[in-house]
Amino acid sequence: MAFPRVLLVTASAGNGHTRASAAIAAALRARHPTIDVAEVDVITRLPRWHGHTYKAGYVRLVDRHPLVWRAIYEDTDRQVTALGHLLSVWAGRRFLRESIAWRPDLVVSTQFLPPELFAWAHRKGWTKVPLHTVVTDHDAHRIWWQPEVEQYYVASDLVRARLSYRFAVPFDRIHVTGIPIDAGFRARRDPVAIRARLGLDPARPTVLFLSGGFAPGPMAASILGIWQDRPDVQVVAVCGRNVRLARRIADLPRPEGGTLHVLGFRDDVPDLMTVADLVVGKSGGLTMSECLAVGRPFVVSHAIAGQEERNADALLTGGGGVKAPTPEEVRWHVVRLLARPDELRAMAARARAMGRPEAADLVADRIAERVHPTVAVPLPPHGAPRLAPRA
Repeated sequence: MAFPRVLLVTASAGNGHTRASAAIAAALRARHPTIDVAEVDVITRLPRWHGHTYKAGYVRLVDRHPLVWRAIYEDTDRQVTALGHLLSVWAGRRFLRESIAWRPDLVVSTQFLPPELFAWAHRKGWTKVPLHTVVTDHDAHRIWWQPEVEQYYVASDLVRARLSYRFAVPFDRIHVTGIPIDAGFRARRDPVAIRARLGLDPARPTVLFLSGGFAPGPMAASILGIWQDRPDVQVVAVCGRNVRLARRIADLPRPEGGTLHVLGFRDDVPDLMTVADLVVGKSGGLTMSECLAVGRPFVVSHAIAGQEERNADALLTGGGGVKAPTPEEVRWHVVRLLARPDELRAMAARARAMGRPEAADLVADRIAERVHPTVAVPLPPHGAPRLAPRA
C-alpha cells in the first residue's frame, strides 16, 4: 500500500521557520498517521559555502547592520533580483533533484526559498508536485509569492487580503490558520509547581525577557530600569545560545532581594510564559504567536526591519501588547501595567483572543484533505528527517 507523501521544507535562517515546520510535522503524525512525512532543511542541502553565507549573512545583517537589511528588504519587496534568483537556483539544484526523487505528493514550505526553487522546477518541467506555503509572519512580502503555489496559509485576514489584492491570489487559495506553533503552548500547566521549580515567589510580579540569540534588543538596560522603580520584580531572562549576552545579564547589579534567573536555550518556554505577568522580547512571528497562545501580554522591545515590524503592528492593532523600542519605554510600560492589574488582565484577555494555538492542526488537516490519506493505519515510527527515492 502506498501512503501519501508530504515533504515539509524549511530553512534555518532564524529559528521560527524550523519551529513552524516541526509543529506541522508533529500535527500530521498525530492526526493523520497514514501520511508519510519527511522534513528537510534546505540550508543543509545547499553547497556549504552558499548555505553558510545565506544563514550567517542574514543573522549578521539584522544584528549588526539593520539599515542595510531594511534596504534589502524594501528592495526585494518590489522585485526579486535576477542575480539572487539565479544564484539560489544554481545552489539548489541538488536539493531539487533529491526532493523530486523522493516523489512527494505535496511539498509544504515554511520559508520562502523552497517555493522559489520548486516554482523554477515547475517552469522548467522538472516536476508538477503541488506546492503549499506557510507564511510565518504578519506580512505579505513579495519574496513569499510564487504563481505556482497552490495554497497559502497565513496569520490573519489582513495578510490574506494583502496577498490577494497585491498578487491576485484567489481568496479560496489562502487559508487563515494562524502561524503554526508547538502543541505544548496550548496544554494546561500548573503555575504553582512551575514557580516552585524555578524558585519564584507567587506574591511578586514576574517579567520574562526572551532573546533568540541574535538582535536581542536593549535587555540589560531595560531590566535595570524596571528595578529602579520596582525592585520587587522577578526577572527571568532567556538568552538562547548567546553566551555573551547571558554573561552580561548575569553580571547586572541586583537590588536587595532582587531575583534574576538567567537561562540559555530552553525547551520549557510554555512553562516560563505561564508564570510570567508580562513577556518582553523581539516580535518574531513564532515567538509572538506562542506568547499570544498562552495569553500573555507582549512588550515588543525590538523588531527586525520589515517582517517583525509588521508583527508588532498586528499586535498593537489587536491590543495584545505594546511597542517599546527603547529601554525607557520598556521600563515605563512594564511598571505602568504592573501597577494597573485590571488593565493588565484586560490586555492578557485580548492577547489570548488573538492567539491561534490550533494553527498547526488546521494546516495539517488542510494538507490531509489535499493528499486524501487512506484509512488510518499507523506507519512505522518516523526516524530522522530523510529523503530517499520511492521504491
